[in-house]
Amino acid sequence: MAPTGFHGLLGLILASLVDKKHQYVRIGLVMGSVVPDLDVLGSVLIFLFTANTELTIAFHRSVTHSLVLISLILVVAYFASLWFVSAKTIYFPLTIGLVIGMVLHVFLDLFYFDGVTLFWPFQHLDERIIVLPFTYEDLSPDFNFLTSKIIGTLDGHFELIFYLMFVRLANKYQTNQELELVGGKIKVHNWPNKLKWFSYFLIVEMIFFLLFAFLSISWPSIDRNTFFIILYIPLTPIYLFSGLLPFLMRETIIQIEKRQFI
Repeated sequence: MAPTGFHGLLGLILASLVDKKHQYVRIGLVMGSVVPDLDVLGSVLIFLFTANTELTIAFHRSVTHSLVLISLILVVAYFASLWFVSAKTIYFPLTIGLVIGMVLHVFLDLFYFDGVTLFWPFQHLDERIIVLPFTYEDLSPDFNFLTSKIIGTLDGHFELIFYLMFVRLANKYQTNQELELVGGKIKVHNWPNKLKWFSYFLIVEMIFFLLFAFLSISWPSIDRNTFFIILYIPLTPIYLFSGLLPFLMRETIIQIEKRQFI
């Protein structure tokens, strides 16, 4: 299974293989490679409104990982392209890339420990398709599921790989050195450097949660599901930012050369 950061890295690599004239497909590919994991926002909201830990955990890798939902997105975009010129020239190519990226993300997640609810809503949230012969429950019951907590922490914070690759590419092509937000009213200067420092912050946060994982063995004793819910809270804005980043740095994505990517 690839953590979200590796999903994003794969999206960038695949985007570099697409001809530059299909720029919206490129952008969609990178977005689609990371947006399925935005379902952690749903997990956090479910916990806040229901305090149901099992439902909270089950929601992740379900709705936004469903081939049914992905197919619906493609169908809606197709019919929209028949009626609107802008949808045909911009949004449909963007959706093609988005759908391909999402399908690849879902395929990789099938090899995760708890699998994927591949056909929601025709499958219940906890009815997952599991390729591996074991789940998180089987992985490490010893030491209060310490191994699961460590893997979950590393998984969530490997976003920094995605961010640092964007920093490298932006500096290489001298793109997105300045971002204009809110219709150009807000300008962010030296953006790649700020993104780099944000990546370093993720390293600090990751170390904190790794220490927390070891402490949770005995004091304070925290079970696996509760640990993941606590982990989801700071990861939610990080994942949302990952989903937004391909749009913010679309200039960089368009300029990637496949022979010069690495």
